[in-house]
Amino acid sequence: MPTGKISISEDRLLLVEGRDELNLFSQMINTCFRIKPGIQILDIGGKTTLGQNLKTVRTLTTSRPSLRSIGIVRDSDANAASGFRSVCASVRDAPFTPPSAHAGFSDASPSIGIFIVPDGSRPGAIETICRNSVQGDGVANCVDEYVRCLEASKALKSNNLDKTYTHAYLAATRDPVARVGERALQGVWNFQSSAFDDLRKFIEDLASR
Repeated sequence: MPTGKISISEDRLLLVEGRDELNLFSQMINTCFRIKPGIQILDIGGKTTLGQNLKTVRTLTTSRPSLRSIGIVRDSDANAASGFRSVCASVRDAPFTPPSAHAGFSDASPSIGIFIVPDGSRPGAIETICRNSVQGDGVANCVDEYVRCLEASKALKSNNLDKTYTHAYLAATRDPVARVGERALQGVWNFQSSAFDDLRKFIEDLASR
């Protein structure tokens, strides 16, 4: 995300890991908020480039002194606490002021919030929330049986069951694609599910600052 290729067009930013997450959060905001909250979503290109891209954002804030808040969403992967500490280190290095806890916002200008998916404590990724949001529907029940069969046959080689699950779920939908964000644009995921409650609240808090 080099400085010359982006500009800040809103007073609130939501930084996400990639293009697929950008698609998913764009659709989530469009679906869940009757009055659009004025948040610009930026694809920061993955957790390994977060630090450099935060410095880019810091440079750009000089041309937009009205910037009020920045939300950062990152997958926990194997360790949520480690993920939170890593993001906080990148925030301080930018330099911005990080929050004291997951899903919180700092008392600074701009205010910085960090959300470690799925809930700040468990391992996982955005696919974990997508999976939880469809539990109990007809397709999900069939995918449950499929995964149980793979496990019983010792045929399951994946080290990320939530990604396996969501890819299998998407394979059963109309015009199937493998990416959760692409299918979010087509209305596959239930953003009104309680599985998305904490993320919706984080976005509401971002918009209210």
